[in-house]
Amino acid sequence: MATAVSTKPMTLEEFYTLPEDDGIDRSLIRGVLVEEPMTKRNRWHAIVEATIARLLGNWAAEQEVSVGNVFSGEVGCELTVDGVESSVGIDVALFSAERLAEQAPNSRFIKGPPVLAVEILSPSDTQERVQQKADLYLAAGTQLVWIVDPHFKTVTAITPHGTPVMFSGDDPLTAETQLPGFSVPVSSLFQQGNNNN
Repeated sequence: MATAVSTKPMTLEEFYTLPEDDGIDRSLIRGVLVEEPMTKRNRWHAIVEATIARLLGNWAAEQEVSVGNVFSGEVGCELTVDGVESSVGIDVALFSAERLAEQAPNSRFIKGPPVLAVEILSPSDTQERVQQKADLYLAAGTQLVWIVDPHFKTVTAITPHGTPVMFSGDDPLTAETQLPGFSVPVSSLFQQGNNNN
């Protein structure tokens, strides 16, 4: 169960001075320290994450002009909304070439929002936490968020000013504005084994 610990907005500088703890997964969401028990991702989460990263990576490699890079495995991302700082791990993210060019050579985490943020649901995720992260990404400037549910085999696409759209089965998963030419059947994200999240 996640616990909010902070009473005033914590800064990234303060966040990064916290001691490492192998049993705690920490994130900073809009200045609030969130601590959750460290859990290993189950195999269904892991294969869906790998599949999405591969499909996005293949699409990116096929573009005539660089669209940036795809990162996976809880890539560290620093976001600022209304002067309040956040540090989160994103399951899969596409960062534009322009965003990556802005990074300091020795920075551990990527500063600024990705074009696409993908959150893959785990049994321990709460609706509140997922919504909180999606709202943060969009408020920080992310153009598209995918919430992927390996159990129900669905993808919910959320944009800053649109109504969320759910894709399932053989629906083509597309995002022409953010990912021109990208199209895969949703079912292709979940074909590796029996996905019992």
